[in-house]
Amino acid sequence: MPNSLETIPPEGAKPAIQERARYDSYFVPPVGLVLASLANIVVSWSCALLSGSRLLFVFALVMSLIVSFRLITSLIYQTITTSSARKRLQPLVLVAQTVLSANIGVFAALTLALKISGDLKLLALCYALTYATAMTVRCADRPTLARAHMAFAVVPVFVAALYVGTPSSLILALVLPGLAMGMDSLTQTVHRSLSNIVRFAEERQAVNEQYHFLALHDGLTGLLNRDGFHLSLEDMLRERGSEQRIALLWFDLHHLRDVNESQGYAAGDKLLCEMARRLRACTPDDAVLARFGSDEFLLAVPVPSRADSEQLVLSVSDHLNRPLRLDYAMVEAGTAIGVAIFGEDATTISYLMQAANIALMQAKEQHARFCYYIPEMSRQRAERKEMERDLRCALAHEELQVHFQPLIDLDSGRICSFEALVRWTHPIKGEISPEVFIPLAEETGQIITLGNWVTAQAARAAATWPDHIRLAVNLSPTQMRAPGAALGILHALRQAGLAPNRLVIEVTESVFLEDCVHARHFMDDLTRAKVHFALDDFGTGYSSLSYLHRYHFDKIKIDRSFVCGPQVGPHSDAIIRAVACMGRKLGMEIVAEGIETAEQATSLHRAGCTLGQGFFFSRAVSAQGAQDLLDQEMSELSRFRIAN
Repeated sequence: MPNSLETIPPEGAKPAIQERARYDSYFVPPVGLVLASLANIVVSWSCALLSGSRLLFVFALVMSLIVSFRLITSLIYQTITTSSARKRLQPLVLVAQTVLSANIGVFAALTLALKISGDLKLLALCYALTYATAMTVRCADRPTLARAHMAFAVVPVFVAALYVGTPSSLILALVLPGLAMGMDSLTQTVHRSLSNIVRFAEERQAVNEQYHFLALHDGLTGLLNRDGFHLSLEDMLRERGSEQRIALLWFDLHHLRDVNESQGYAAGDKLLCEMARRLRACTPDDAVLARFGSDEFLLAVPVPSRADSEQLVLSVSDHLNRPLRLDYAMVEAGTAIGVAIFGEDATTISYLMQAANIALMQAKEQHARFCYYIPEMSRQRAERKEMERDLRCALAHEELQVHFQPLIDLDSGRICSFEALVRWTHPIKGEISPEVFIPLAEETGQIITLGNWVTAQAARAAATWPDHIRLAVNLSPTQMRAPGAALGILHALRQAGLAPNRLVIEVTESVFLEDCVHARHFMDDLTRAKVHFALDDFGTGYSSLSYLHRYHFDKIKIDRSFVCGPQVGPHSDAIIRAVACMGRKLGMEIVAEGIETAEQATSLHRAGCTLGQGFFFSRAVSAQGAQDLLDQEMSELSRFRIAN
């Protein structure tokens, strides 16, 4: 998918494997530690007191001191929570454990060598071997240390057994190396198992952290995505409190689609990454940045006041609107910015984002670099949404009406055609101007349904008129781009029984500015079917003469701004005469719109206009009204013939 997930370049991302708790042989549960210490003291003092040996008594006393030191250091180690402090204490714990192992081995060797009760020898020997095997298992995460504990505990006993030399002691001397090797093999097995468990846990943790990063970040730019932005903004509000002002900037990147189409999606990805880099470079460290959509970014920044936010917006806008080079081509990749402030414009995250989005749409409509949210914008958007719903409902229930305004032949004064105009009478709001709902239908895509309905209704009405009366219908660029637009119009004409040569389609220059290829195919298809075309609002565009040269038009409609209004004067009259002269040479009819007085009609006729339209002749009327005008004209023509 273009401009989406690829390899991740997360600047400042957390390491995949963080420090975490693992198996720690220095750590012994407090209960087990206390019980082991008591067992050590009980065994040592039992042997010393029951044997009566002063040497064992001294060793029991030393043993008690070592056990106490080990108990204290181990308990302290367990209460420490920071890894650095634990590392500093580990050498003391290690020394205590090692000295204790050596002391237990020597104590067992002495009991074996001294002439004391066999039961005491057995007690000391069993305890020493049990301690040695337990320490090798517990220290399995460090095999070298496990071997050391085994050696400190077993080697003195092995030497003592050889020294005693009795058959049973010699057998013990032979068994002890086997015990040591067996326990070492067990230690190695446990160590490998622990290593695999730790490795698998680390790998799983790394994958989880990677998935967590992907879930909260955009794969292309490394910025936060929608979910990550929401979580980070919530954290910012929690840390700073609801009284903190936070400016939310919503960016819309210009020309990404053009770059994708002209230079490829790789260039588009570079553009997005460059915009992300610029945002990082020109925003504070505590800002929250996110890529919110294909060409949209979000920036949340704590600000002391609205004035500070304005300075930030100006700085960021200047930084982002600088041109950049992409694959040897300069790109003017500017942005539109909508701004809302938490604490002033909204008190929740959802309302804050809604306000910033509304401000962004306002900035795009006004072609401004940035726009701050004001409450009036929400009211306007709500009214717009309401009107959009009402228009959709009116289309579904055919609550609109088609009216017709006549075009008059200025030579004969007779009606030669009618222009179909749509009217909307809202059941509550009353008459709604086409200048309001037609642009809304264009933006929402409803213009296709509306235009098809108007064409069908107008064609049915025109089919009842005399054959010399034509029907003019306005088409928008959106309608012409719709698949099968030409076939749809011809189908509507067949359904109504109206000959194609009686239809005149009026288009403006915006059709050719937006989509020349589709416009040419549309016009070629209908021209072959003998449908006529008129260029509407002539003189208000950019290159009307080139369109007249490239496309076939039967009529030119001079915009009403040249006929009536404050700018009408010698200059406009000269323009009308020039257009009329050009029209005659090209074999076109020249229609003057907006005629309101007899003087204007006479002046325009003298200037060379062949057709006239305006309130002077008639306002737009219903289908029945149009039929009445035609009947009235026929009646007057009949009376004129009888009189002659």
